[in-house]
Amino acid sequence: MTLLFLILLFARGILAQDAEAACYGLDGTNLDSTFGPCNPAANHSGCCAIHRPAGSVDICLDNGLCMATNDKYMGTIWQNGCTDPTGRDPACPTNLCPDVRDNFQDGNSVLAWNILMCDFGSYCCRAATDSRNCCNNATAPRITTDFIGAFQFETSTVSGSLTAPTPSGTSSSVEPSVFATAVFTGDPFEYTMTPTSTSPAEAQICPKDKSAMVGGAVGGTLSAVILALLGTMFWLYKREKRQRKLKEHYEEQFGQTWAYRRTMLVESESRVAVSDVDEKVRPDT
Repeated sequence: MTLLFLILLFARGILAQDAEAACYGLDGTNLDSTFGPCNPAANHSGCCAIHRPAGSVDICLDNGLCMATNDKYMGTIWQNGCTDPTGRDPACPTNLCPDVRDNFQDGNSVLAWNILMCDFGSYCCRAATDSRNCCNNATAPRITTDFIGAFQFETSTVSGSLTAPTPSGTSSSVEPSVFATAVFTGDPFEYTMTPTSTSPAEAQICPKDKSAMVGGAVGGTLSAVILALLGTMFWLYKREKRQRKLKEHYEEQFGQTWAYRRTMLVESESRVAVSDVDEKVRPDT
């Protein structure tokens, strides 16, 4: 009986450790179950709506802010609060919009802030219930920074190398790789590729890339067509030039022939006229 009691106490302790911490708004209001800590392993953490349905889950930023992905709020930045109900733990978002640590800058307390970008490096804060543009509001809290946060993805830290089983029963080592940063100057996140074996039969499924061969064939055909067109145009030009010269030659010959014939006609007519005159003035014999 005593052993069973100890086991129950131990299991209760484990469940208590594994239970997710509750989230609280900036004014200490307990947030609903769609909100959860961005860093569940920490004592306290900033909170985002990470339990919403797929396609509308918030993306956590490394400074405790959240980027919405649902409907009309897509891409907007929010300061929702953290797991510390007092809002004073260093893990809660700091040096951003007003909160309990600066008494909301002597203004009204709010449940959450929506952070709007007014210009590069210049942001303003508006209450979650306010739909007006705070950039034109001279009394709205302001943030001046060139870095609003980096995406924080849930990844497991791996030291050394990972081993993945292969079909032959052996193990192969795969080093984790850093392949991107979410936002400039943000911390990189890691991914690990699991190697898979490729049999000769599977290798034949994917044909070789023949795009270069097809491109060369298309390019060669187009070049041949262009050269043929240029050759045809040159031949037509030469033929037209030759015909023009023949026409000019014939016209010149015709002109010369017509001038000659006209001259001969004039001379013939002149001779006839002179002969008639001679006959008229010649005395009769």
